Amino acid sequence: MLHKFLGVTRFLLFLIIIFLFFSYLFLTNFFYSKEKQIKRGLTTRRFVINHFLNKVIGVKITVNGTIPNERCILMANHRTYYDAVAVLKDVLAFPIGKIEVQSWPLIGYIASLTGVLFVDRSSKESRSRTIDAMKQKLNQGYSIFNTPEGTTHDEPTTIFFHPGTFATAAKLNVPVVPIAIEYKFKEDAWIGDDTFIRHFIQCFGKLKTEIQITYFEPIISNDADYLLNTTKSLIDTELSRIRKEWNLN
Repeated sequence: MLHKFLGVTRFLLFLIIIFLFFSYLFLTNFFYSKEKQIKRGLTTRRFVINHFLNKVIGVKITVNGTIPNERCILMANHRTYYDAVAVLKDVLAFPIGKIEVQSWPLIGYIASLTGVLFVDRSSKESRSRTIDAMKQKLNQGYSIFNTPEGTTHDEPTTIFFHPGTFATAAKLNVPVVPIAIEYKFKEDAWIGDDTFIRHFIQCFGKLKTEIQITYFEPIISNDADYLLNTTKSLIDTELSRIRKEWNLN
């Protein structure tokens, strides 16, 4: 009962924070150019995550490795919708998100205001547009955050990686930074037909949601297969280490 009460309370506080964040950006963006609007969205998003969101919903993140501060493509495994939030507290980057998120009330609009690049992986045309947008942002000096698995799961190591973003990194000679993300409880993964609200209450109804993030050193290569395989191997090894530390099966 306490778990559900805490989860519902935190969900309502989450909605309040999202609404205030949206209101601030919406009302102030009229005074800035399009380019400055996006940059403000990135910096304001990081501020809100660090100073409000993680604290309000009880998230504790342990960071291993060195957080990159140069332009790169961040490649992470995918457990839940909170993966991007956990990483974007550290870096200013344009995340690539599933097209479904764009239709979520309020959240989808805020995602657009803060630089999310949406993709429909089932559509070749959509993938092509997203890659073009990603190239544009990289050429402007921004970083990209991507989850190449394309879907969430609770397998002990990574599943199939989509190669498109690795091919772009190889072609543009942009560093790839592998990231391993793991949650202390297997139930924190968002899988199956679970709804956003039910999963949120289940995940954040605990007193504390613990996450470990490991940043690896940047990898540069003009060989997309090398980038993909090396990234996958590093993440898999680190996930196994973290899961062993936390006694996750």
